[in-house]
Amino acid sequence: MSLQKKLNTWKEQQFITAEQCEKIAAFERQRAARTFGRSAFIIAGLLIGLGLCLIVASNWHALGPVIKLAGDFALLGGLFYTTFWCITHERKGLTELFTILSFLMIGATIGLIGQTFHLDGGWHSFATAWALLGLPFVVVSRALFFNVGWLCLFFSLFNNGWWEKIFDFLFDSFNTGTVSAVLCLCLLSYAGKKLDETAHPYTLLPKAFEKLAMWLAYLSIFGIGLRWGTSGWNHHLGTTLLANLVVFAFLAGRMFLAVQMQNMISFRRNAILTEIYIFILFASHLSNLFMSGVGFIFGGLAVLAMIYVFKRTSLYIKNMEAFK
Repeated sequence: MSLQKKLNTWKEQQFITAEQCEKIAAFERQRAARTFGRSAFIIAGLLIGLGLCLIVASNWHALGPVIKLAGDFALLGGLFYTTFWCITHERKGLTELFTILSFLMIGATIGLIGQTFHLDGGWHSFATAWALLGLPFVVVSRALFFNVGWLCLFFSLFNNGWWEKIFDFLFDSFNTGTVSAVLCLCLLSYAGKKLDETAHPYTLLPKAFEKLAMWLAYLSIFGIGLRWGTSGWNHHLGTTLLANLVVFAFLAGRMFLAVQMQNMISFRRNAILTEIYIFILFASHLSNLFMSGVGFIFGGLAVLAMIYVFKRTSLYIKNMEAFK
């Protein structure tokens, strides 16, 4: 149901007055316009930045080193000044645009300097300089995906060999270390959330860290489920049951926390993820049946049943006392 229909229904039921209805509608329209405008500026910044890179790249060999560096620093200085002007004049949409452009230009400048003076530092040196020099622009930005992207850039500085060893340890065998890794990610996400409560007015980096850690926790949990929970019934029954227990315990814990915090959106998402995982469990063990005409019929019926369960679950969640 759209917001306007809800407002009309509430007004008819005399939950709100006509004046309150108009104020709510005006506020929501203004907020939607701000969200759309900011998103449009972010997309525009990415497109303009990529366009400038393509134009320079197509004429690269025709430019001398001095012209390249002079033009680069002139553009970089202009972007820095424009970003500062947007911040001081509280132009939020333009701030996001020029913040992203400045960050991308810093990376391009580092690459240009390295190429001009034949510096041989590799990805690690380039990413380190880019992450450190671009950090002030990330702190200023209120775009969550931009902050998450910077964190990914920062974490890429760590030795890839260590990451490979960690993933091999996690998924080579199912053990207490695997579960401990998921718990550590959840604790890191919780720490980011608590830090965000203080730092949110100033930077979104703690919130980005919270989201990234929790996304990795979900990926690890579903990795455990798909690797160990959906296979091995004949030879590793104990491991399979334990893996499924860990997956369901994680999702149930997330739903319990959502109830405690009265976060209906989180509860509903985790409930849907639980239903999807249950469907994956049945599908993985009936895969041979699905490769036949009768199997396709059962598969279609299963999808319809899943849709029905989704709708019933959503209705049940909406009517829960915890969310009223």
